[in-house]
Amino acid sequence: MDNSIKITIGVIIILVLVVIKVVYDEKKYMEKLTSRLKRTWGQPTRQEYSEVIWKNIKYYHENTAGENDIDDITWNDLELDRVYEKINHTRTSVGEEYLYAMLHKPCTDSEELAERERVIELMADNEEERLKLQIAFSQMGKPGKISVYEYMNSVKDINAPNRLKHILSGILFLISGALCFVWPSVMIIVFVAVVVHNIFSYYKDKSLIEPYIQLFGFIVRTVAQSRDIVDLKISGLEDYMDSLDKSVKSFKKFCKHSSLIAGGQMGGDLLDSLMDYVRMLVHIDIIKMCTMVSEAKKLNEELFNIYEVIGFLDSMISICSYRESLENWCIPEFDNKNIGIGAKNLYHPLIAKPVKNSISVEKSVLLTGSNASGKSTFIKTVAINAIFAQTINTVLADSYKTCFYYIYSSMALRDDLENSESYYIVEIRSLQRILDKVKESKVPVLCFIDEVLRGTNTLERIASSSEILAYLAGKGAMCFAATHDIELTNMLKKYYVNYHFEEHVDEEDVLFDYRLREGAANTRNAIKLLNMIGYDKVITYNAEKQARDFLKNGLWKETE
Repeated sequence: MDNSIKITIGVIIILVLVVIKVVYDEKKYMEKLTSRLKRTWGQPTRQEYSEVIWKNIKYYHENTAGENDIDDITWNDLELDRVYEKINHTRTSVGEEYLYAMLHKPCTDSEELAERERVIELMADNEEERLKLQIAFSQMGKPGKISVYEYMNSVKDINAPNRLKHILSGILFLISGALCFVWPSVMIIVFVAVVVHNIFSYYKDKSLIEPYIQLFGFIVRTVAQSRDIVDLKISGLEDYMDSLDKSVKSFKKFCKHSSLIAGGQMGGDLLDSLMDYVRMLVHIDIIKMCTMVSEAKKLNEELFNIYEVIGFLDSMISICSYRESLENWCIPEFDNKNIGIGAKNLYHPLIAKPVKNSISVEKSVLLTGSNASGKSTFIKTVAINAIFAQTINTVLADSYKTCFYYIYSSMALRDDLENSESYYIVEIRSLQRILDKVKESKVPVLCFIDEVLRGTNTLERIASSSEILAYLAGKGAMCFAATHDIELTNMLKKYYVNYHFEEHVDEEDVLFDYRLREGAANTRNAIKLLNMIGYDKVITYNAEKQARDFLKNGLWKETE
């Protein structure tokens, strides 16, 4: 057999083996990825949240927030960053940015929530189709170094070099090079001058576009990965796939020959090195980049449509996975004829072994009880689940019926030292924003207030807080307020129904059952708690006497 034939056969065998190895490795990778996706179903996908990661996750929301979004005070009161970490089962950076923003936007449209539920249930009922999407999303991944929305949004700020100048530079190089063969004595000097000019102008303008090469590479990859998602042809998601397909196709010109702007590192393989010289002399990468800048600015709407579709689908799968992690949950029922909340066995998402409580009310609620008895936790539980109901269409309860609300809280406040504002000033500003919203909103406001006006004296606190709470309820708001001021339970009977938490104190311990009970609190255990942990008997005895005398006479006596 001829040596050349042997070599040819040998090369073919090597190529076949390489192809087999590549196919085998890809198959094993997909098997491992599929196995991992099944194994981690129902679990959060991000274990660590650095300051940079949080900044990137929040960017989309912070730049698209609407006036009816959950505001920062409410978000921080309810520790919703921690709640988000539990819900974040997304596979892409786009998905986790979209989900974070969605949790800030209580939906007041039944059809929109119904569509979310349809997609969530579709993912729950079709594991094979869901896994296809999850695999595609996993390959997009979570870079974490920059917000994807911020990355995409920066396209509009790019100023491309003068494209015509670089086209002429390339043409001048080719013409002067060709004329060297016709008129060498003169054109060689001209040719050298053109080469020097082209290299100088290349590096001058290349430095301007260098930061955006990575961005455009990212967009090209995102478009390619989105095309792969369209090719999955998931039944039930045709509208989303058609929308994605339309946007992807609009990037055809943008992506064509995009490899011209790749590379650029001297000292690579021979082809890369040759292409570097070609780029320097005829500026093909800058010319292509100018075209891409122009196209990207025209395709801004399509680019963000890709973002929205990927973000929505990844978020719906995340919600589906989160439900899998829950002990029990329900789909909320909305009735907008009257305000109210009806919940059976409602619980808090961050408590490992929660005590579940039920409530059914059609007017505002006043909660009383001692410290640590469960008041604050309960109103946070109601608030978080109200947000869940209008965002992820999932409530941590056996059943839940309500109407659409805009949701606000005033709870975990503190002095604003930076602006030299006392706790009381911070508190009344916080309450003012709720009062303003109640006056202007056509949608009922659901608000949660913990210890109204705790930053001032008893007399003025009771007088002012009774009027504030009455005003909120009288203007149609649904208010859950926790207080130690038992006087308010009688003063607000017209507007509020009373509930309370209580505890049992014996000589050695205090026991809380965290059970919600109807009516106002009728026990006083604060002084007993002082006695239990070892305060001097003189203090606790005299305190009990003072309390008894006040309840009998309505006046405080001078201490002895």
